[in-house]
Amino acid sequence: MIATLLLALTVQAPPDSFPAAAPFAAPAVATAASAAADSAQVHPVMTLPETRVDSERAVRDARHRQPTAFVSDLAAGATGHALETLPELLSRSAAVRIQQYGGLGSFATVSLRGAPAGQVSVYIDGVPLTSAAGSVVNINDLPVTSIERLEVYPGVSPLELGPATPGGAINVITLAPAPLARFKLLRGSFETWEGVGTAGARVGRWSALLHGGYQGARGDFGYWDDNGTPLNPADDAASVRQNNRFDSRSVLGTVKGPLPAHVLLMLKQSVFDKAQGVPGLGAVPAQSTRLALRRTITALDLDRPGSRLAPLLHANVSLDRARTKFRDRLGELGAGTADTDDRFSGELYGVRSESPRLPGGVHLEGTAQLRDERADLHDALATRADPPRSRRITRGVSARVLARPLGERVLLIAGRRWDRQHDALRWTTSLGQAGASDLVRELDAPQLGAQFQLTRALVAKGNWSKSTRAPEFLELFGNEGSVRGNPALSPERSENWDAGSTFTFARFRLRGQLEFAHYEQHARDLITYARNSASSVRALNVARARIRGEELSASLHLPHGVSLSGWVAWQGTVDQGNAAIWRGRRLPQRPERHAFGELRWRVRALELSGEWEHLGEDYMDRANRMRVAARNFSGASAGARVWPGVRVMFEAKNLENVRAADVAGFPLPGRSYFLSCEWDGSARAALVPLP
Repeated sequence: MIATLLLALTVQAPPDSFPAAAPFAAPAVATAASAAADSAQVHPVMTLPETRVDSERAVRDARHRQPTAFVSDLAAGATGHALETLPELLSRSAAVRIQQYGGLGSFATVSLRGAPAGQVSVYIDGVPLTSAAGSVVNINDLPVTSIERLEVYPGVSPLELGPATPGGAINVITLAPAPLARFKLLRGSFETWEGVGTAGARVGRWSALLHGGYQGARGDFGYWDDNGTPLNPADDAASVRQNNRFDSRSVLGTVKGPLPAHVLLMLKQSVFDKAQGVPGLGAVPAQSTRLALRRTITALDLDRPGSRLAPLLHANVSLDRARTKFRDRLGELGAGTADTDDRFSGELYGVRSESPRLPGGVHLEGTAQLRDERADLHDALATRADPPRSRRITRGVSARVLARPLGERVLLIAGRRWDRQHDALRWTTSLGQAGASDLVRELDAPQLGAQFQLTRALVAKGNWSKSTRAPEFLELFGNEGSVRGNPALSPERSENWDAGSTFTFARFRLRGQLEFAHYEQHARDLITYARNSASSVRALNVARARIRGEELSASLHLPHGVSLSGWVAWQGTVDQGNAAIWRGRRLPQRPERHAFGELRWRVRALELSGEWEHLGEDYMDRANRMRVAARNFSGASAGARVWPGVRVMFEAKNLENVRAADVAGFPLPGRSYFLSCEWDGSARAALVPLP
């Protein structure tokens, strides 16, 4: 049976056709093997040179961490784009909604199933970027050139990663050690450049990899300036984005190898550096405001595999350091002058254990974590002393039980995570007086999940969870004056559930998958900013919301290298807060309709693809007065392998030159073009037509 499955995977299905961890994959692949056998009678067999696959499959991918959830594993480099951005890669998942405050390199946030961006936890190789210093992560501050894949967990996040947040989680997996050599150079509109170099080697059972990447652009795209009066088109005029240049560099080094006692070591060191202008609103541009970020992450993982009698053990230690410099000496952004140099640091220590499979198909998992975070703030233009260091220490444990009472046909999961946080907050008031707050809070996150193999091709599953998000430092103690602190804030609370099914088929020369899910989220004590004075705001627990929707995803592989994929999402949101002006209205920046589709054709050395995205009508404000009409975006790309291992790609984004904005006052670029050339020294297989 194992040999048959391996043969079927080799002959018929590409690596991303079926999730290897899904329990419904085996019957579908067996059917694919039958189809492949039939087709082999018609088409001649072509012998290829030996191709050695050196990379190893991830030990714990998204479907292994959350087997009953509607998760996504998104492989980097699989979009067919010459310039692959992180927002575009994430948009392959129906649960994702990106909000961009400009073009390439600008601030961008991610929402999963309509949850606020501050409720989505973001990790790099399991190291949390969401921190006490900031709950909202700028996804354009991630090292896109060194990413191998993305794990997307809408609603139900893995308990082993960290405190479960209401909006789910995204785990960014960087490149693993492998003997390869790859180089890429790209040039595009608005003086965009990208350069990537990766080299890896293996000596015995040890392997290493070194990666370097650069991405930058002038960002001087044209846009339609409404002069700050969106309801008066008479004063609109064409303009060009200024002070929008960015330059980012990333370096990644990885070593992997065995230690005594069957322990496997993985060590990763990454450095990300970015400098950019902050152009502000399109109607009121800032000409000299600058922002710089430098982040370093050191992660050590030790794994000892389990056996029939011994549990699997995993230990991890990580150190992360971030330094941000923000300069607005002229107060062009309207929040006062600033020249800050803030430093954030953290350490994470964790252990995880998985038991062997026990009688009755029971499987036990447990984790323990300790995280220490610190924030040191400095403003050279402040008239008062810098505040003392603020600190948050989080101790957490989790336990999960997986049971298969009827073999592989039924999977039941019950888990829970408990976290205890100690905040030691320090700040300085506008009068120069020192303030302090020491408090302890406890977070509780239960989860339930179930999966049923109804037929050989049909799987039904559902999940339920409760989770919380603790306030961040800015919400708790404010900043230099525009945001007042509120140490009495309660954590945001949310209850989520979803249910749906997955249908997989492989018949003759057709392969496909169809997945449907319904979800709901009920959130309480949402943190919002309310006006505190003429020049400041204060965070309060005042909001409640209900979010519900449906997602339908599909993929179809046809003969002659043709494939179709896409998804449609319907979503309804209701503001249930205390403010009468907002109660009963739709939550802003959450369109009720969102759809994506892609058509791709691969034959011999050529590859052509086109994609289309639809965003339904939306509102920019909570009062639902600033309406945004529905809009469509399209793009196309063409690629050719001009030599074994050499690929040239041309891409056009936003073909219809739609002038739009995700957030009021922050324009997005129009039509743009990109050309790339990539050399893969590890590609040694001959070029043959796809079946």
